[in-house]
Amino acid sequence: MKLLIISGTPKTYGLTYSFVEKAKETADGLGIESEVINLSKMNLTKCRMCDGGWGVCFYEHYCIFGDKDGFNDLQKKVEKADAFVFITPVYWGEMSEELKLFMDKLRRCQATKQWGNHRDSVSFFKDKPSIIVAAAGGGGGGCPGAFSHMERAIGAAGGDNWPKEHAGFFDFIAVNRWNKDYKRVALAEAIKCMADFYKRPRLKTVTPQAEYKLYVTFDNGEEKTYDFKPYVETKHYAKLKDTEHFNKAQISGTKIEWWPLMDIDIIDLESGCWL
Repeated sequence: MKLLIISGTPKTYGLTYSFVEKAKETADGLGIESEVINLSKMNLTKCRMCDGGWGVCFYEHYCIFGDKDGFNDLQKKVEKADAFVFITPVYWGEMSEELKLFMDKLRRCQATKQWGNHRDSVSFFKDKPSIIVAAAGGGGGGCPGAFSHMERAIGAAGGDNWPKEHAGFFDFIAVNRWNKDYKRVALAEAIKCMADFYKRPRLKTVTPQAEYKLYVTFDNGEEKTYDFKPYVETKHYAKLKDTEHFNKAQISGTKIEWWPLMDIDIIDLESGCWL
């Protein structure tokens, strides 16, 4: 697992940066390959809306000025990463200017891969989880706005597949001067949990069988059969008593799902926690 820790703080000390240090310390302690990107140490140029916003970023997914300011190399690091920790101070209820500038350029290059005839392209965010840390200098009231800001940016760039496995927003950690100590612990636990989650085998196929059995194969070669009959006796899964509906089971990351709005995570199926 390759973890990219992206810092949006202009400081290399203080409240926000202590979380950058904690993220790196945690990754190192877990043996996770990681790198810290201090955006304030770069000289990224703002998006210039080349050709009215339809420049090479749209068609070829890189910035025409990115070789000079380092953005294109940074985008390659995003491509090679498996997961992310974004850490930003909260300014006026939003992410920092450094992080906003980076996300604007990255979003313009990556989101366009999903549009029109670009649908065969894959966003560098697809199937990769993100932990977002927002540190507010006051009481923390601006954190929800910063989270929403980041969620829109990452979602538009192709990282909005949650709750499918290995994708989307793994955790949001709101920090202020009073909760900073236990939120550092929370960040460390979130990184550890994300690393464990990332290593989970993915479901490969699911084959419904008689008597509400589910034969499942995994990408690591495992094969298992689960008895789903106790679940169809519950109110939540009662519609699956209709075998025609039950036989429409399909894979969704670590989940088995039936459309519409009915699924179960393989961990829950193994533990029986839904019963």
